[in-house]
Amino acid sequence: MKYHFYNANILAGGKILYGDVIVEDEKITYVGKPISTDADIQIDVKNNLLMPGFVNAHVHTPMTLLRGIADDMELNSWLYDNIFPAEKKFTPEDIYWGEMLGIVEQVKAGITTFEECYFYYDEIIEAVKKAGFRCRLGLPSTFDGKNNKEMVDFLSKYISKLDNKLIKPVIYAHSIYTLSEEELCTLVDYSAKHKLPMSMHLAETLKEVGDCTVKNECTPPEYLEKLGFLDRPSTLYHCVHLDKDDIRILADYEANVVTCPSSNLKLGSGIAPIYSMKEQGLNICIGTDGTASNNSLDMFKEMFLVATLNKATLYDASIISANEVLDMATKNGAKALGFENCGDIKEGYFADLILVDLSKPHHQPLNNIISNLVYSAKSSDVYFTMVNGKILYENGKFNIGEDIEKIYENCQKITKRIL
Repeated sequence: MKYHFYNANILAGGKILYGDVIVEDEKITYVGKPISTDADIQIDVKNNLLMPGFVNAHVHTPMTLLRGIADDMELNSWLYDNIFPAEKKFTPEDIYWGEMLGIVEQVKAGITTFEECYFYYDEIIEAVKKAGFRCRLGLPSTFDGKNNKEMVDFLSKYISKLDNKLIKPVIYAHSIYTLSEEELCTLVDYSAKHKLPMSMHLAETLKEVGDCTVKNECTPPEYLEKLGFLDRPSTLYHCVHLDKDDIRILADYEANVVTCPSSNLKLGSGIAPIYSMKEQGLNICIGTDGTASNNSLDMFKEMFLVATLNKATLYDASIISANEVLDMATKNGAKALGFENCGDIKEGYFADLILVDLSKPHHQPLNNIISNLVYSAKSSDVYFTMVNGKILYENGKFNIGEDIEKIYENCQKITKRIL
């Protein structure tokens, strides 16, 4: 299938260009000045914006089912008293429908790639494949009663299933407070043996840091360094409570950091030191976290917070630019998740593209489109989403393999049963 996008403002390479883009099958084959060409589908962008889709670098997608059930409480009470008990009631089919609901929300908001961290992997894989989404799937989270050999067998079983070019695995160790040192070492060894990257929630709360310091006589990054975790390509979620030495350790190992500001604010966890991380050269990405702690999957909201929070805490409006934040939400995330030729609009890159309506009043006048994207745009401005050359969403219509009303109906039934 060949698509010709014309009359387009194009966000490419961090700049706004005016011209055309051609997509053939799953790849971008032309980016440049207006041209005439035959195509299966001609798309008049009408002077709106064609840009790379967002990379949601940390999300628990099926937690759409838990939206609003445990608000206004700190992380430990939220997690142990409410979320974990509710999750024990989920069936595999529940997770399929929760995943589908989260895919609907993400695709409508211009997200084209995400890092999934949840359980019942068969159902997650089925939903992601059916929708045609790009995903890095985290395995296993916790050991859930398995011994080391059983965990190795479990990982090998599921990693062999990820033969879809849109889905790849990451060894996901939930956290230092839900896994023992022996379990963490097992996952590190497996990662090294099979040349797989690793991911983890890290330094999300003061309690986590304090408990680690008391138990292990070191900070969470120092603990991961000791275990050899950071020797593996690593993506670390949250990283709210890091001092300068912690940040230096992560920078020395070229770790990727995912900031999730809405979740950290809502749970009262704190504000990540984004500016200090940036100054140390860390690859910073953006995630939404799950809808039980956010409560939406909206990268526009996250970009605004990433751009503004450190400005307020450091009393300096110049420390992070809109361009830098857009990179965090697109190409930095693609780099962290290991998806090459994604996260930008270039010839030879995969066609993960969205269209943003610039005719809305909050975009007018069009003095600075990039600034508008970060400081005034809304997810409702997205009216077209393409992943790997396939249109998944256009003007309110979805093409993700399931009927939207059926998804909503099933998710409502699930929540009535478990709550």
